[in-house]
Amino acid sequence: MPIAVETFFLDPSFDGTLQQQIQQMVAGGILSGRFRPKEKLPSSRKLAQHLGVSRITVTLAYNELMSDDYLSSAGRSGFFVSEN
Repeated sequence: MPIAVETFFLDPSFDGTLQQQIQQMVAGGILSGRFRPKEKLPSSRKLAQHLGVSRITVTLAYNELMSDDYLSSAGRSGFFVSEN
């Protein structure tokens, strides 16, 4: 089951960039167990629209989470919580 886009929201008092905030939201959800391995994240387009940010901001955050092994990508199917 995909993770609902409504799960994500920005904190105006966050001390950092939007990209860092998105990374922290996703990583926090994974580390806390709210997001389970193989669960699909919202598309970068949907999440960007929901948060009112640029799509590239979400894409860069997702790519950084991939390099840190929080997320994996399945071709053009989107981003998923890593099994590791």
